[in-house]
Amino acid sequence: MVNKKTPASAQATKHEKKQLASAAVGASGGAVAMAPAVASSFALAFMVVCLVVYLLHIAAAIMIPFVIALCLWYLINAMARGLSRVQFAGLRLPRFLCFLLAILGLAAGLWFILNLINHNVRLVREAIPVYQANLELVLPKFLDFFKLEREALVTELKQYINLTTMMATIAATFTGLAGKTLVVMFYTGFLLYEQRFFERKIENMFSDPETQGRVRTIIKNIDTSIQRYIWVKVVVSAATGLLTFFALKYFNVNFNQFWGLMAFVLNFIPYIGSLLAIAMPSVIALVQFNDISMFLSVALTLSVIQITLGSIIDPRLLGDSLNISPIMIIFSLAAWGMIWGIPGMFLSIPILAMVVITLGQFPATRGIAVLLTKTGNIDHEVPRRA
Repeated sequence: MVNKKTPASAQATKHEKKQLASAAVGASGGAVAMAPAVASSFALAFMVVCLVVYLLHIAAAIMIPFVIALCLWYLINAMARGLSRVQFAGLRLPRFLCFLLAILGLAAGLWFILNLINHNVRLVREAIPVYQANLELVLPKFLDFFKLEREALVTELKQYINLTTMMATIAATFTGLAGKTLVVMFYTGFLLYEQRFFERKIENMFSDPETQGRVRTIIKNIDTSIQRYIWVKVVVSAATGLLTFFALKYFNVNFNQFWGLMAFVLNFIPYIGSLLAIAMPSVIALVQFNDISMFLSVALTLSVIQITLGSIIDPRLLGDSLNISPIMIIFSLAAWGMIWGIPGMFLSIPILAMVVITLGQFPATRGIAVLLTKTGNIDHEVPRRA
């Protein structure tokens, strides 16, 4: 039996088709209308990023001491937390005493480092002209040993390997940072003073207990990761500096204290710092002894130290607490180096870690945090709304 459509049903079918067609047109129109909105959002975000980068660059004299003070504040808290776990006759040190000992210990360490740098930089700068002359004499012999093209490379290397310029840059950097010591101490002191009011500020800023919990989670995650990173880096860098000093002392390389200290400082710069900590003392050994075998021995020994501590010990101690993509580390290193120079390269990883952890706490920005990580996993889960 064949069903015949009535005029009413035919009109209903036509009406449904019109509705579907209108919906399709509306959807396509909405997509077309959405495209300019998305483009304008990206353009706005790009302009905001450019503005922030510009402001960070022109405000470097203010921001660099503050970020250094923030790192010192984290280090003091990590040291104080470690001291609070120490027991004497079954008793723990009072919180105030832990912070006092941490501050005094850090101040003594920084004073020792700055004085050692100041003394050694002066001695090295006085000897550099002699080393530069020796370097120009030994370069042809070095290239012949490795069977490299001589004339073109000698001319090019003389342009790039200028020990006088290198030491002038190092001296200017440390002199500039030393000149900001009082400002850094001022910032650090106020951070230590105001940290006891942080909890009260959170309660007064956010009346909703759930929001307060989310803010506390973000701050706690940042504190834990940054304190751990800075503490481990200080310990590993100190070990790197000491081993470098003993190795260079064994080979009788001049200014071994200075190069050991430079190895400690450069270890805070990922990848590039380790290469410089190997290359600079090796070049000095080459021009000091005029011996290729001594150059290779020093370079190999320092490479073993850097690989053992930087590629084996350091990752084991840090684990995946930061979990930052290596390509993003290199990009951050280049970006902050462009914005703030050498100090920016030292501060690039703590800043990047803060950004990744903060972005990972919000559903809207969690995808960006995932892209910045090494494994794609966010260690700290975002608190869900009930």
